[in-house]
Amino acid sequence: MSQIAKPYPIELPAPINPEAGLGGKGGGVEYHRNLFCAHYDDCLDEAVRRGWNSFSCSKCPLFEPPRERAIGGFAKQRRFA
Repeated sequence: MSQIAKPYPIELPAPINPEAGLGGKGGGVEYHRNLFCAHYDDCLDEAVRRGWNSFSCSKCPLFEPPRERAIGGFAKQRRFA
């Protein structure tokens, strides 16, 4: 019997620096989160419910390793997805 992977956000002690990018200290948004994941909104809701300052997707079995990609306009892309 196969097990279905479920989203698994983890707490970060401080907010992510959006200017850090992939090479910045601690990594930027792309390093910690998969903004295009179908479960992103659920994980964001979970972080809010738990009162976390920030969260990361990096330990999630559904997380794809960061790669160079532009995140400009991601909010519009997510809204119309």
